[in-house]
Amino acid sequence: MIRIREILDPDLRQRVREALAARRGCMVAAIPDWFELDDADFVDLLNDLRDGQEQEDLHDPRE
Repeated sequence: MIRIREILDPDLRQRVREALAARRGCMVAAIPDWFELDDADFVDLLNDLRDGQEQEDLHDPRE
């Protein structure tokens, strides 16, 4: 289990909260710092964040 408040990188913590809010269909403010994710859910969420970042990196700004 990992709690959101245990994520030390503030940028990653915010991106995790945003991803959770998007998955749950709520506002980011509705995701508390004590929110817990089991290991498998956390890995899935990190993979989704990584895949989203890779897609942004592949985007050609000239388009």
